[in-house]
Amino acid sequence: MLHAKALAVVVAYDMCLECCEGALNPVWKVKRPVDFYTFREKLGTQMLHYNPTQRKYPGDEKFRVATQQPKKRRHANVSCRLTNPTEESQATDSASSAASVLTRDHFRNNTKRLCGDLTFLYRHVQSAKPTDSSGRICVVCGLRCYSVCTACGEAMHRFSPKNKKKKEAIPCFCHHHNTSFFGLSKRDASASGAKSKEWSFPSPNKMERHREDVQRILQPRAIPTNPTTPAPVAAITAVQPTPATPQEERPFNVDHVI
Repeated sequence: MLHAKALAVVVAYDMCLECCEGALNPVWKVKRPVDFYTFREKLGTQMLHYNPTQRKYPGDEKFRVATQQPKKRRHANVSCRLTNPTEESQATDSASSAASVLTRDHFRNNTKRLCGDLTFLYRHVQSAKPTDSSGRICVVCGLRCYSVCTACGEAMHRFSPKNKKKKEAIPCFCHHHNTSFFGLSKRDASASGAKSKEWSFPSPNKMERHREDVQRILQPRAIPTNPTTPAPVAAITAVQPTPATPQEERPFNVDHVI
């Protein structure tokens, strides 16, 4: 067990050292990273000051000190860093917000309701305004609409068009601001290599395949970088190739020439 913990500390130091070199992100570059022994002392000090009741890391909720906490004090995280037990007790007593009592299980049990972070969509919902009586052409479906998103400067149906047969049709407003739908609207027909005259509203199967393609495009890729740490110089002498010994020239046989 002690050997496994020692290996974990060594691997953690190598990961931090790789981040401090700046190859992964230039912002993380540190001119003089600490050595392994200083890193181990800082890590040990951090471990002594940490309490599983803060619930910052996976598995903290399984500790005995965490299971004995009342449900009102089982907060998920503490914004301030704790340096002594006195500050810890004060922060635990003062944690009374709604986010302080949430755990991972609360989010897992509400997957049917939660659809991700929609904070960036608030600005577009608030900026939706009606147009004049003449209306404008929707950038998604190409039909006439009477609403515009001032944040984007584009006209689109805020609600489902009345001339659509399906009552449960999704509004063009949602399609236009959906990242997985980008490239399927009539305005984006030229970007996807299709003609606007030949465009038709995509089917659910086509939208699902396009969603998988967009996720594949936006998936982060590993970029190979050259290591910044100098490699150890191997004490290997370069072997010089020995010159080939000249062979004796054989007599040319004219009888073999055709």
